[in-house]
Amino acid sequence: MSAPTSEEAAPPVSANWRGQLRLGSIVTEAPGVKTFRLLPSSGEGFLPFTFVPGQFLNVAFGIGGARMNRSYSISSSPTQRDYVELTIKREPRGAVSRHIVDLLKVGDLIETGGPVGKFTFDGTEAESVVLISAGVGITPMVSITRYLTERSWPGDIFFIYSCRTPADFIFSGEIAALQKRNPQLRVAVTSTKAEGTDWKGPRGRITKELLTQTVPDLVSRRVHICGPAPMIEATKALLTELGVPPDQVKFELFGATKPTVAAGGTTAKSSAAATGPVVTFSKNSKSAKIHEGQTVLELSEELGNGIENSCRVGTCGLCKVKLTAGEVDMEVQDSLDEDDKANGIILACQAKPKTEVTVEA
Repeated sequence: MSAPTSEEAAPPVSANWRGQLRLGSIVTEAPGVKTFRLLPSSGEGFLPFTFVPGQFLNVAFGIGGARMNRSYSISSSPTQRDYVELTIKREPRGAVSRHIVDLLKVGDLIETGGPVGKFTFDGTEAESVVLISAGVGITPMVSITRYLTERSWPGDIFFIYSCRTPADFIFSGEIAALQKRNPQLRVAVTSTKAEGTDWKGPRGRITKELLTQTVPDLVSRRVHICGPAPMIEATKALLTELGVPPDQVKFELFGATKPTVAAGGTTAKSSAAATGPVVTFSKNSKSAKIHEGQTVLELSEELGNGIENSCRVGTCGLCKVKLTAGEVDMEVQDSLDEDDKANGIILACQAKPKTEVTVEA
């Protein structure tokens, strides 16, 4: 029997679902990288939400007496309605990733929210797509490629990936299987540390030559990039040199810096005097002037307020708070919908006050 599709399944319970999912299986993909299959908490039936390839989930854990949130891209295809998969790399200094990779067991219940994110591609946005990733940034690209393959999407898919060593090629078997199934899928993988191995593919970082050799008529195609910030910036610069219009390039950071928040009131403060507008947090009546360039979230941490957050780049939506007075600038507003904007909801991680402001936090 074939897997149920999105069309056969019920619509999401809500646009922003929150609840628990049960860990159904754990598979090692590469050194320090595992895929976690999450099932409905009952263990059977459809997931209580649907998603678009390229989206991610927020997960929360109690670790060391603190509640910690992180955002992880979905690696499975939306056509699989009875499970969702997250592929996670163990970061040596990452409290949450170490907890997940080292300690989680089949049967555990995981507090989950979402799906969220606008780094999506379902085949309706363009006639072809170039998917460029590095490291664990491959995960949303695999979700997109799986989905397009399962839907027999007729467009060309150019899948370009950079890994450290051949052993670090996440989803190597899955990509090979997808190539066999999908004649429109063209893959180029480069290894930056292939010395001493039998790697026969390209070596080094992603270059203009690799891009132009893999993707004909690159300037006319939609491009998605996912990986660490330096890789994204370098790839964007290459694409600009090659003449790809910026509005055709979509990107998502992986491993965005998340400052460690100390106990209330002990977060390191800027040595410069705060000269910006006053921000008032109405739930506890704390207020202070903001430092130049500081966000509402950063000031709240300085004051020990603890606004819930995860990605800190404006996409996960966990730091939504209501602005009851004043005006703010927000560089990124990806996780705000029209209702949010109409009701004065802002993203604390992006909000930089233009005037004195009051927020419900």
